[in-house]
Amino acid sequence: MTHSSVAVLLETGAIKSIKDGAFQQAVQHDAGQNLTRRMMEFIPNLGADDDAITDDVRSELRSGYAMYWDTINPTRYFVAADNNWVECKTEAEMMGHKKADKFMLDVHTAFGYSAQAFGALKNEEPKKYALVMETRTKFNKYCSNRINELKSSAKKIYNEMHGIQRERASTAVFGDWLLVGDKSALSNIRQRCVNAKARGNDETADLTKLDKALAAFKAAWSK
Repeated sequence: MTHSSVAVLLETGAIKSIKDGAFQQAVQHDAGQNLTRRMMEFIPNLGADDDAITDDVRSELRSGYAMYWDTINPTRYFVAADNNWVECKTEAEMMGHKKADKFMLDVHTAFGYSAQAFGALKNEEPKKYALVMETRTKFNKYCSNRINELKSSAKKIYNEMHGIQRERASTAVFGDWLLVGDKSALSNIRQRCVNAKARGNDETADLTKLDKALAAFKAAWSK
């Protein structure tokens, strides 16, 4: 089988048998490993340092993910009707409503708002805000998953290259896992909120509200 026929097979996703599927899986695994190695050349310390994904690197990654996101999440078209936004099947259908207000939604328009403009949208046009927020939330989760996969793959490759074997840590008692230290479950929850708030694109990252909830949980747990 030639390289070109392999590419076509993977692109179409055609699987003729279990054996054929296993072959495709193996090809994709090697392709993924090779891609990760190339990314490690572009991203200093990727695989060696958890902080290798800087803000600038993250921005570039998100731009690349957005290019693919567009191919699997086509632009959506809406017209205003009955104090609501009604989705159209095509752009032509949307344009056919000549007198109605219209808007198109894709990942680029969803993140095209400044923080101030997006905050204002929540108050001025809550229904449009909800649609835009849905796209932003889904894309943020998609990017987070892809970045975590990249970091995990790079770490495995780095460890293999340097003969580093991962030592399995002893399992902490539940109470310690939950509360004790800066790696505890509650500390991790708080840190994730801090990180989300710092990125400035997650309206749900309310640190004040979270701190109150964590304090209430600790008080209830201690009884």
